[in-house]
Amino acid sequence: MVYTKRGQQNKRRGMGLAGAFLVLAGFSSSAEAADAVDSSRVRSANLTLLESFREGAQRSPTFAAVVDAIARSNGIVYVEFGYCAFGHLNGCLLPFIATSEGTRYLRIVVTPDKTRQSHDQLLALLAHEMHHAREVLEHVGVSDLPAMQLLYRKIGTPIAGPQGGFETTAALAVGDAVLSELSRNRRPATSTSDRSGAPGHR
Repeated sequence: MVYTKRGQQNKRRGMGLAGAFLVLAGFSSSAEAADAVDSSRVRSANLTLLESFREGAQRSPTFAAVVDAIARSNGIVYVEFGYCAFGHLNGCLLPFIATSEGTRYLRIVVTPDKTRQSHDQLLALLAHEMHHAREVLEHVGVSDLPAMQLLYRKIGTPIAGPQGGFETTAALAVGDAVLSELSRNRRPATSTSDRSGAPGHR
C-alpha cells in the first residue's frame, strides 16, 4: 500500500533512523544477495528486519529480484517497524521522498505485531512494499511528493477509506509470488530471525 498524503503519515514508535545499518548489495543470485553485507540500497536499523532481508532473498527468487532492482537504482530505501493508518494496515510506503546529490530516499514501515501475520507473511509484505519503492525508483522523474502522487494516479488504484493512498496490481502480484515461493522453500530450522530481539528495538 502506498500513502500519498503527507498528513496520513504515521510516526514510527520507539526508533530513529540513526544506528549501524547492515545493507544488501546488488547481486546476480539470491545466494549472493543473502551474503552481501558491504553496501546496499535496502537498509534497516532493526536486526529482525535485517535477517528477514537475508532470508527472503535466500528463499524467494522474486524477493531477491525486488532487492536487486532497488540495488541497481539511484535510490536508498529505509525499512523499519512502524504503524500505517494508525495500525489499521500492516505496511506501507510512506509519503516521503527526499533527494540529495542524485540519490533518492524512501521509507517503508511494516507492523511489528506478530499476531497479525505469520513469519512468511511478513517476508511477503516486505517484498510487496519494496516493490512499491521499486515502482517509484524506476521513474527517474519522481523526485518529490507531488510527482509521486501523480505517478500513483497513473499506475495505481485508489484505496477506499479515509486513509487515502493507492495499491498496484504489480505489488500485489509480487507479494503473492513471494508467499508461494516461500511455501515451497520452507524456513530453515536454524534461522536466526527470532533471535534478534523484540521488533523496533536494538
